Amino acid sequence: MLRAVIDTNLFVRGLLKGPVTTPLIEAWKAGRFTLVTSDQLVAELFQVLARPKFQQYVTRDDVRELGELIYERAEMIEPSAHVKLCRDPKDDIFLDVAIAAQAFCLVTGDDDLKGDRSLKNKMRDEYGIQIMGVPEFLAFLASDQLREDDRRTRKR
Repeated sequence: MLRAVIDTNLFVRGLLKGPVTTPLIEAWKAGRFTLVTSDQLVAELFQVLARPKFQQYVTRDDVRELGELIYERAEMIEPSAHVKLCRDPKDDIFLDVAIAAQAFCLVTGDDDLKGDRSLKNKMRDEYGIQIMGVPEFLAFLASDQLREDDRRTRKR
């Protein structure tokens, strides 16, 4: 199964029912890919969701349900190595988790990550990890599903 690290900002947008991120969360819930994360990333997510500015949009039940789903379905990784590759050092943890998990990709809305050509090339060439935005990842999932459906049809 395809393994992906999802930037915490995408979960926040998903809870806010963002039109781009909602399909990402639904694809994960449907088992189209395995979410790989870490305790540190989950803690960051809940710290962000606890901010007063989100409390009018996200209920405690929403946050509890997301937490239960993450701990029930996600693969938890604790990276042992730490890279220093991002302009913003706080973003390096996403790379650490992706590298430790040998994930296929890191999906993010952060332009510091997905817009940095040098970083993307280094992650792809040295670690085999793609950095992509949500639309690109969803398109990949759709094309991968089409290939899988085609393989099943040929076997019959």
